Amino acid sequence: MKGVLGVLFYLALAQASAPAPTIEVRPRTTNVSIGEKFEVTVELKGPRGATYDFPKEISDGSVELIQSQPPTADGVAVYNAQVFAMGTDGRIPEIEIQYTSPYGGKGSVKSAPVLLNVVSTLDPNEQNPAPADFAPPVPVLVSRAFWIVAGLATLLVLAGLVLLARRLRFPRKLEDPKVTPAITPEEEAMSALDRLVAGRARQDPKTFYIQIVQILKQYLERRLEAPVLEMTSTETLGFVKNHAWTAPHAVALRDLVASADLVKFGGSSDASNAERQIQFVRDIVGRIDRLRRADLELRSREPDRRKTA
Repeated sequence: MKGVLGVLFYLALAQASAPAPTIEVRPRTTNVSIGEKFEVTVELKGPRGATYDFPKEISDGSVELIQSQPPTADGVAVYNAQVFAMGTDGRIPEIEIQYTSPYGGKGSVKSAPVLLNVVSTLDPNEQNPAPADFAPPVPVLVSRAFWIVAGLATLLVLAGLVLLARRLRFPRKLEDPKVTPAITPEEEAMSALDRLVAGRARQDPKTFYIQIVQILKQYLERRLEAPVLEMTSTETLGFVKNHAWTAPHAVALRDLVASADLVKFGGSSDASNAERQIQFVRDIVGRIDRLRRADLELRSREPDRRKTA
């Protein structure tokens, strides 16, 4: 009996004297732009034989970290990080990690926040980064070629009406209807981005930015159920700023729309950030979808909470 008590006393004494682990957070760089991915290494230093429970995802609404590599046995984990807000929110948040000491004791340790220098993707030499004025209207001149094309089009329409009348008079046997599965807004946006990447080499910067903004606004219109395609750039930014699913990305969306307007209306030909802009839209679509699913799940639990109350 005394031997067992001695072992327990020794374990308690060893656990009490063991130093608490410490966390070191090392971002690969502290100068990042909105939506840019960068690597963050999180290392725990503690007694040999301790085990650590690293979180898979870390997010405070402005900065998001997703574990990219499994933690090593010596307490090192690597995360892919992205910043989605500027100003004072540009920091890696506190990271809390649960641990089990070699003697069975459990505890947790937190890291200190790490400040980041969040920079804009707009040209720093641009004095007034605003869309240029629209060009004045150009008069339309009707030539002889127009009337020739109009006549041919009229003939084609008449031929189509004749074929339609014949089909109505002699209808074909109806085939079994085929149901096409609906495509989600996320799938539609990702497919459109894939096509944009495939045709990137044949596009000029103006065409590229017109298409990428069109893809983004089409996604926002379907997912948020609002006439985003009919909105101006200013109206679109005001709308996403006031919506719960898109508000955290309002600054990033403003930078993308401002860059697109500068290329479309200001005559700029810089498209060096094209691949990054495409990846940024992919990330925005994914984050909005995750926020939407989390919001719907929370709403579905509200009736159960009310019954419990």
